Parts: sequence; structure tokens; C-alpha cells
Amino acid sequence: MQKHLSMMLAGLLAIVLQAGSTASAQDFPSKPIRIVAPFAPGGSPDVIARIVAEEMKDDVGQPVVVENRPGAGGNLAAEYVLRQEPDGHTLFLGTTGNMAANKSIFKSLPFDPETDFTPLTLAYASTNVLLVRKDSGMKSIQDLIERAKQKPGSITFGSPGVGTAGHLIGEVFGKRAGIEIKHVAYKGQAQVIADLRGGHIDISFEAIATAIQAIKSGDMIGLAIATKERNPKLPDVPTFQESGFDNFAFQAWALMAASSKTPPAIAQRLNAALVKAINSKPVREKIDSLGVQVGTSSIEEARALLKAEVALWREVVKTTGFKPLD
Repeated sequence: MQKHLSMMLAGLLAIVLQAGSTASAQDFPSKPIRIVAPFAPGGSPDVIARIVAEEMKDDVGQPVVVENRPGAGGNLAAEYVLRQEPDGHTLFLGTTGNMAANKSIFKSLPFDPETDFTPLTLAYASTNVLLVRKDSGMKSIQDLIERAKQKPGSITFGSPGVGTAGHLIGEVFGKRAGIEIKHVAYKGQAQVIADLRGGHIDISFEAIATAIQAIKSGDMIGLAIATKERNPKLPDVPTFQESGFDNFAFQAWALMAASSKTPPAIAQRLNAALVKAINSKPVREKIDSLGVQVGTSSIEEARALLKAEVALWREVVKTTGFKPLD
């Protein structure tokens, strides 16, 4: 009798919890949704997040705003999101660096990207371009390598922060080329480009969206792009493969995530709204113009991607000989 009563109570509890979850999903969102971007305004992740937010607001019936919280390779923004109420109203723009590479870049993180976040959907895939000033005197990767060997340690490269794709690709390049190049970390891509233009750093492995604008401005040139084939938006920029670097292709990506404590029904509602916004014609056209590839997924597919990328970048970091940070 007691066992039967316990089973009945457990069944009733499950029904109540399911009803509560459904009700909360029906009422969601009840206030503005924030997308927390881990970089300063002006970089491609920030720009794309704003494009998606603008399209998404009508579907969810609430304003969707982008909040910038740069620092510590994205860790500060991630921690901030996890401190908020896990009700789906605060999302995180996760990228290759802060969601995958940082598990190997830092000795210990105050959070685990794989268990503390629910990846809602892939948003886009990008790549990086090796940029130099047009008046640098460097016209090819071989020019760069020759100069670096003449004056070891004299070449500096900037990135939007430790652990970002631009940082890690630079480390891999230096290792593969047999040269020493010094990393300078910034809080956003706009700052990197400004200092590259000003001559404060020598090169940058820039996200393609930023690189396209910089090259179009006329004062920058691309020495190589980290893809298997040339990008139609930059047809004159050779691949690293064409420049003598076999298997030098890296895909950078971004996904939208929420706290893993977010009710499943709300997570699914967010997935549907995000996928609809990202795949809409206006958003696809705007993102495509940046040279970035749109891509969406289910929550399960995003989770599988994240797991695979954590393993991939663990090997990349190991290859570079990079010493994990405290």
C-alpha cells in the first residue's frame, strides 16, 4: 500500500512539474531578452548578434538587446550570464574561444561550458584572415617569415583576447612557420584593427567579417585565409595551403547558449525563435555580406558540436605548446 501511494505521489509530482514547465514556456518571455556578447562593440560577433536580436524581437514579443561584457577571453561574460536567473531571459553568445578552447587555455575555469550551459543553436561559422598594413612591405607569408627570422621576437600580432580563434591560430602559425611572434590581447576586434592601422602591432589573424571591411578600406591586405578554398568575398587572398602550409584550415563559430538550469520547454522555445530569426531572409543576406556562413541546429546537435570542438581545440592548444593560464 505504502509503495503504491509513493508511486501515485511521484506520478502526480511529475504531472505538476510538467504543467509548471509548460505554463512557464507559454508565459515566456515576460520581459526583454538580453544577449550577452563577450567582446567590445564593433567586432563581427557583436554586429551579428545585433542583426539577430533585431529580427528576433517580433517573434518573441519583447525587446531583444545586446549587452557587451568583454574581458578574460569571454570568461567574465560567461560567469555573468550564469549568475543571472536561469529563466531564459539572459543568453550568452558563445564562440570557439570561450566555449571550446578556454577549457584548455586556462588551468581551471569557474564554470564548465559543456555542463553549465545549454547550447541552444549554432549561429554561424567564420574563419580568419592574416592581415597586414598595405605599407608594411610584406606582400606574402614568405615575406613575413623572412622578416620574423631576421629579427626574432620583433613581430607582434593582436587578437580580441586570450583563447580567441585569432589568438590560437596565430600561435599555431608561429609554431608551424618556425618563428617567434608575440601576442597582444585586446578586448575587441575594433581595437585590434585600430592599433594595426596605427602601427602599434604588425599583423592580425582577423575574423573574415572584419577583414573584408579592412581590406575594402584600402589600407590593409590579406596575406592568407585559413580555409581550404578561397573565399568568394576575398578572391585575391590565397589560402594558407597555397602559401605552403598544408592542413592549415580553421573554422571559427558562434552559438547561442543559456544556463543549463533553464527549463527545457523554455530552451526549446528559444531554439525555435533563434533558428527562425537566423534563417530569415534579411538576416541571412546581412550575415552573408560579411563573408560569414549562416548555420543553425537543434539543441542536441549544438551540444554534440560543442563536445567535438572542445576535443579538437584541446589538441590544437597541445600542439602549440601553449602553457595554460592560471
